Amino acid sequence: MSENRPDLSTLTGPQLVRAFLAEFDKPRTTPAERAAFFDFKARVFTAIAERDANPDAARAAARARVARDRLLAQTDTVNGGEA
Repeated sequence: MSENRPDLSTLTGPQLVRAFLAEFDKPRTTPAERAAFFDFKARVFTAIAERDANPDAARAAARARVARDRLLAQTDTVNGGEA
């Protein structure tokens, strides 16, 4: 992901939205790619929630983390690991 920066706290609100939208429509064919997107989405919405004390953004971040964790668990199960 081109905008998958380790520290999103330096971005403004509009920059966070642009970074998210830039990644939104990219095709993801593997569970690992989809999990990476949901991780990025969680980080973006966490940054928005912390910056603006926005409970809706906090809920969106939590949902993205759940989706990421499910995909990672499925990947572990398929690869023979423990879920």
